[in-house]
Amino acid sequence: MTATASQDRVSILTAALELTRHLTPDERAELANVTLPALTIRPGPVELGALLAKHKAFGATVLDGLIMSAQQIGAHTGIQLLGPGDLLVQGTEPLPDWLSDLELRAPAPVRVAVFGNDLLGAVHRWPWITQGLYSCVSEQLQRLSSQLVICQLPRVDERVLAMMWLLAESWGQVTPGGVRLPLALTHETLGALVGARRPTVTLALRKLSQQGAVVHQDSGWLLLEPPPQPEHVASKVLAPEPVDQSISRWAPPSSPPVDPSVTYAELKDTVRRLREQHRHNRETTAEQLRRLKRTRVRMETVRQQISRDAVSRRRVPPSS
Repeated sequence: MTATASQDRVSILTAALELTRHLTPDERAELANVTLPALTIRPGPVELGALLAKHKAFGATVLDGLIMSAQQIGAHTGIQLLGPGDLLVQGTEPLPDWLSDLELRAPAPVRVAVFGNDLLGAVHRWPWITQGLYSCVSEQLQRLSSQLVICQLPRVDERVLAMMWLLAESWGQVTPGGVRLPLALTHETLGALVGARRPTVTLALRKLSQQGAVVHQDSGWLLLEPPPQPEHVASKVLAPEPVDQSISRWAPPSSPPVDPSVTYAELKDTVRRLREQHRHNRETTAEQLRRLKRTRVRMETVRQQISRDAVSRRRVPPSS
């Protein structure tokens, strides 16, 4: 069970939330008094489903600290680090049997804000908050996509260096001596991030330190050498081609084959009925126009007769 320490509230304008980036200054001023519940989670496993259910929330986001998301396939475990601004949402679809459930763990106290009726009320009044949520999701997915590419680099030392720079983009600090990454990452954690075994990561870190690319510090790492740069060469990745969906158990149920002759006959019948309907509508409209014309002529005749009667009455002298 998730262990929560204290609960307070945080302004929706807090920079860590990044929900109001698409709002105007006037709209942000109106949001000054809107707050969200904030929780401090103690170190240990994080039961996200129970946490959200307890606070009647549909999601949460990290304010301070880190949460480790881990998943295991076979004997290998892969992890993703979630920090300030990252969203925590409970999945609704069950995972396949060969995939383990996602495990969330807080290595140190973590402060999160929960999304419930408070946020829904704000979104109802300021809909562009939704765009802020989508931006957070997009950035989180982009970082995960970058991690996937990093895991495909051929050399482990390149993976480790690129991963450190990727983490530094979110939590690094620029100093006169280089970019400081204030994360105490074990060799095992780095291995799970880049898809390598701990002994291989140890050798990669030793190589990077010897060539002056990174320097180990008490509370993290100092990055001195830039990561591998993209090579502007023609892509050799082949575009995916459609395959027979019937071979997949996730494919939708197949529909019975359609007889082209039946389809053509139905189409001809539909065109015939539409033409008849059009002809009927045209005749009906023409008849209504003729009636309207006759009515207009009668009204004009009546109006002229009324005018003549009024003139006649004015010409008749009063009787003595």
